[in-house]
Amino acid sequence: MKLKITLITVLFLNFFCGQAQVTPTLLHNNLGGGAQFGDGMDMEIYNNEIYISVTSAGKIVKVSLSAPNSPVVDVATGLTYPTGLKVVGNELYFLQRNNAIVAPGSGKLSKINLAVSNSSVVDLYSGLMYPVEIDVNGTNVYVSEAFINSNDDLINMQISLINLSGTPSKTVLNNQFYSVDDFEFKDNSLNIIEWSGIEAVGSTRIWKLDVTNGTPGTPVAFYTDTPGDAFYKGEIYNNFIYLNNDNSQPNVKRIDLNSGTPTTSVAVTGFDFNGNTPDVGEMVADGNNNLYFFADYYNGTTSTYLLYKVNLSTLATQDFEKAPKVTLYPNPSADSIGFSNLEDSSDYHIFGIDGKVVKKGSVSNDERVNVSHLTTGVYTVLLGNKSFKFIKQ
Repeated sequence: MKLKITLITVLFLNFFCGQAQVTPTLLHNNLGGGAQFGDGMDMEIYNNEIYISVTSAGKIVKVSLSAPNSPVVDVATGLTYPTGLKVVGNELYFLQRNNAIVAPGSGKLSKINLAVSNSSVVDLYSGLMYPVEIDVNGTNVYVSEAFINSNDDLINMQISLINLSGTPSKTVLNNQFYSVDDFEFKDNSLNIIEWSGIEAVGSTRIWKLDVTNGTPGTPVAFYTDTPGDAFYKGEIYNNFIYLNNDNSQPNVKRIDLNSGTPTTSVAVTGFDFNGNTPDVGEMVADGNNNLYFFADYYNGTTSTYLLYKVNLSTLATQDFEKAPKVTLYPNPSADSIGFSNLEDSSDYHIFGIDGKVVKKGSVSNDERVNVSHLTTGVYTVLLGNKSFKFIKQ
């Protein structure tokens, strides 16, 4: 089963006439042969070295970022399908898992001390279903777990909190996701990239799940795409979430996390390997404006694994010519809502606080959408690639 589904999609930018973007530099042209990197790998950075989980080979390796084509060095071996790396201080947290059908509930959270040579692996928590992704905030470790049926098909996924203070314990924060491909912690929220499987409204959603209290909660829709490109990995840096775009012409887009009407813009483009176009996957930022990308090029017989780098400081702010801003009115509303500055008829979807679609259709500039039947509360409206919050009175 391939959990990192590449059928998910994201919109082309349609607010701006120009875009600031940078071209990556190839830092490593051959990380290793075969297909060992192709299954669920993750990356983290510590002391100017990039750590990579080699899931199928059961090990974690590292590569120095000081010089191009630095040798790949084993850090920890004899692991069980390691994935989900996260560096905190001198420690590298990661997940291990067995086959979900043969040994369900055998996943675990582990760590090693990167400041110590040949550090022993310390297991922190066991009994996870099929752990995939991880992020850490203090003693709180957030993990995505998959549930697999006897046919090796994905049923659903959940986000869990493992509290490491005192005796480690687990709390399920939400178990209503179809496929969590990645998530990033910022400002007491998890920004969750989910493949929804609802093709009518796009394949990928970004949710915000408030984890302030460490209790189960309901995610709030932040961004929903429509068919076009595909992204399934994210990295947050300086209030932007960078999203890989895995198609025949891969590029990396970004969304301003503080935007009330989030849209995507191309940030990195021009990935090249000897005149060929590689596939771009995992990415990680180093805190010094550098963003690194793992990629692979398949020539029909073998894969070559690559490492790219860009400096985000070259993404200078530009004065873009903006289209007229689309607004929702009135807000709050008891009966109906409309949209100003629409150029053409546009499809809309209204989501309740539970993330379910409660109404959908098409609307133009001179039309109103009847919301009188909705219960009182806060709703999210997706109009094309724009999202709005409105209060139903």
